[in-house]
Amino acid sequence: MDKVILNRIELLGKIGVLEEEKRTVQRYWISIAIKADLKMAGRTDRLDETIDYGRVFEIAKTLMDGSDCDLIESYAEGLAEKILATFLKAESVTIEVLKPDAPIEGSFDSVGIEITRTRND
Repeated sequence: MDKVILNRIELLGKIGVLEEEKRTVQRYWISIAIKADLKMAGRTDRLDETIDYGRVFEIAKTLMDGSDCDLIESYAEGLAEKILATFLKAESVTIEVLKPDAPIEGSFDSVGIEITRTRND
């Protein structure tokens, strides 16, 4: 199966359980892989035969901008639902949300989650 991939989008938002996370804008790195049949897009060179990654980016940004979630899992779930509802060609979507500035004592690159949802979920 083919994929449309957006790798490590950096968005700013206020997702978190702690009050500090709700008050302070934080960075999030989001990767999105959408499985779809892209054969016709390759053959016809037409944007309407694929999944417009610009629109996917805007969906991710709009959801982050309006997010009042406590958990990144909730943001990822909403993003997956919106992508599958918007793009009928999408058969499944895998979303990784990383939090490089999580309020954790210690040395780390990032913490995060990854979910995969299909049209049949």
